[in-house]
Amino acid sequence: MAVADSFTRDLAWAWLGDMELDDVLLGLSAAGIFGRPPAAIGFLANAAHCVDRAKDGPGLRASQMYHEKRAFMDAFFGGVFFAILDRLASAEGREWVSELDAAQLAGLGPACGMEDDVDGFLETLALVQAPVLHLLVSGPFLGRGKEIFDGLAKQLRAVGSGRPEQRLVIWMYAGRFNLTHSSDLDVSSLRDLVEKLSPRVQVVETTLKAKNWLCDPPRPFWGTSCPTAWTMDEARANMVGFDMSTDIQSINMFLENYSSAQEGSDRGRALRWLFENIAAQEQAENPGTSSLAKELLNDLEIRSLVTNLTKMVPPKSSSMAKVREALTVSQAELEESYARANALLEKDGRPAYLGMEPEQKQRLLEAAQGYAQLYSGSGHFLEAGCSEFFPPAKPFSGPRLDKRSILRCMARGELQGGATADLLVSLALVLHLDSLDSAASAAASTLGWGRLPPATRELFRLEPSTGSREIFSAGLTPDITMNKATKASLAPLVDAVVDAALRGSRLLRAGRQAGLLWGRRPHTCSI
Repeated sequence: MAVADSFTRDLAWAWLGDMELDDVLLGLSAAGIFGRPPAAIGFLANAAHCVDRAKDGPGLRASQMYHEKRAFMDAFFGGVFFAILDRLASAEGREWVSELDAAQLAGLGPACGMEDDVDGFLETLALVQAPVLHLLVSGPFLGRGKEIFDGLAKQLRAVGSGRPEQRLVIWMYAGRFNLTHSSDLDVSSLRDLVEKLSPRVQVVETTLKAKNWLCDPPRPFWGTSCPTAWTMDEARANMVGFDMSTDIQSINMFLENYSSAQEGSDRGRALRWLFENIAAQEQAENPGTSSLAKELLNDLEIRSLVTNLTKMVPPKSSSMAKVREALTVSQAELEESYARANALLEKDGRPAYLGMEPEQKQRLLEAAQGYAQLYSGSGHFLEAGCSEFFPPAKPFSGPRLDKRSILRCMARGELQGGATADLLVSLALVLHLDSLDSAASAAASTLGWGRLPPATRELFRLEPSTGSREIFSAGLTPDITMNKATKASLAPLVDAVVDAALRGSRLLRAGRQAGLLWGRRPHTCSI
């Protein structure tokens, strides 16, 4: 395995992720922020995402979501990674996966054509000679935390024989899903690593909601400026804040609305712009070849639309009942409009949206737009995201801000793409990397991401945990109000991340061409 000296001696990073869209944007932008490919990528293969029950027996089969994750890895990271397979058997809260014992869970690898290689991941990190190793974490630990953190502790203690003393900085996203799919031992092993090797190990946490790995108390990245629940009066009084609380539920809308507007437009650079520019880079480097990035975007747009239309906001969704009661359109009108869109999803009893031609895709987008626009209510889709319309006794199962986000994206004919989540780590890196690693200052200056205006930097800070000086939360300073001025000051930060993702894609391709490997090529999926 080729690991270039220049990538491991001065500034080095590695990544553990479960490889959804927000993970991928983190990986791309991190490569652009550090100015080099990662030393190693560990794919945290979660059984809850990567497999389904076999249709013809008791075993497991690779899921559609697994194929989507692999498509991301193939398109942007050359299909190269270390597989770290789920070992969190019989754990509560993991839906149907909770029913799997250790023997059944062992079927994950064969079903997906992968062999576990946590040892390979750790062995590669042991080759890193940089004074500071940055480990990015954008997924759950799946019962593997003790192995990972024990291995890192062993590496940090291995001083001598020409090896300098090394520091470790762990950049993490804490969300309910990641915590649910990690064990108590995973978390306590992380805490032990920090406590026993302080001050050589530091943790920087980000979170959208009040969830945490270690930081006490947990601090949402956007602080009080983006509450998770709004009344109608609160929303009307601060539409900028209400919209941002909604837009952070969509990685596409966040990039589009909070990066600088493109020339001749009031919209910034979103996923389509990014993927199309990555595709243009690929085709300029290899004329006449097709672009996996462009194919992936087209597929993503359709699959996201179908999932949101049929699973998240269908016309008989119980969670949206009070929203529908507040609309001026009738239930019959909603169902009729929905039926027009739904009819385009099947042909002769089979999914018609797979491999859909551009003309068919446009018809589906327009039909879905017409349906979503019926939910605009009294204007601006207010009812779809306000707490007055949560179902009785189920305040967290109502329309919520993600439903409003889905409807607004659908009404604009745009990809929603899921919450910003792991992208918060990219924002934190741009803001704080150079303060935690002096070697990063040169990269910040050379690559340009360190030149944020004072008005942007002053919005954010690293806040130490009450229990440790080595554990931090990254986010807005307290009492920031989300208004037009704040939004304008955010644009340089979001621009820096978009620029870094485009630059990172180019660096990763160059790394592959130079023979660098940040993992192993897994077996072809068996299903």
